[in-house]
Amino acid sequence: MKIEHIIFLIHPCCYENLDAEAIRRDNLYLFVDREEEVKQRWLQSLAERLGNTLFFQLGGPEYLREAAVKILGEAAVFYPRTPFPKSGDLREYYRRLTSDFHNHILTHGLQVETSTVTSELWGESFEGCVPGYGGAFAEYLGLHHPPQMRFEMTVYDSRFLYGARRWEVIPLDGCDVEAWLFECHDGTAAAMFQSRLTAQWVDDRWVHLQLDDRRLQICTKNGHTIWPQTPWEKGKPECVEEYRMTLADCNWRWVRGIGMAIDDFRKVIGAARVTAGV
Repeated sequence: MKIEHIIFLIHPCCYENLDAEAIRRDNLYLFVDREEEVKQRWLQSLAERLGNTLFFQLGGPEYLREAAVKILGEAAVFYPRTPFPKSGDLREYYRRLTSDFHNHILTHGLQVETSTVTSELWGESFEGCVPGYGGAFAEYLGLHHPPQMRFEMTVYDSRFLYGARRWEVIPLDGCDVEAWLFECHDGTAAAMFQSRLTAQWVDDRWVHLQLDDRRLQICTKNGHTIWPQTPWEKGKPECVEEYRMTLADCNWRWVRGIGMAIDDFRKVIGAARVTAGV
């Protein structure tokens, strides 16, 4: 069978086995609800899939794998049990996963043409493991077409994405990097950079931005501000500075538009440059 499309489901159902006290203590109700909602979308979308689709599930409950097998067949479902290196070497782990993937393809007589196959990304979280492993699989499998991030099929880590009014993707010129821009529920904005054809967690390329220190911030997924180092105060001169971060850092850093119109924020994000790492 020739595989024409791959669904990468990354680390699903992270909150499912947490006990009630852990959920209460860390106030995780928002994420638990999002996970249940998204899980139903996964199952519904699988039920509607036609043939020639390969389901690649990295971790998570066996019942999702079993549901996929019932729909797509054993051969079209890859659930790796690849051991993570004791050294913690991510590139070694990617190589092992790739080797196990190729073994599955050969064992089941499948054909995957890397120049034409398309793919999409589901799972947890939108900011972390999904783009991290998604880009790694694209790089190590040699995919020519970048996997499509499906935000509605992911669970996010950042609370400020709850109730987002809308989102859009801005491809950056001359590279595989996308900026994901969100208009948040309170009218502020947020943007994150993700690579699509490279292993982002080990990607040392730089993203360069020109940021207004009164209207914009760099913050973590938890909302902690890391730039500017000191808060802007009334009467302090407003200035635009260059800010740069590696793509490896981009999986936990957001650009936040606190006092800037969404159209102006879009221009700032769209003007970002990506340069080679050291």
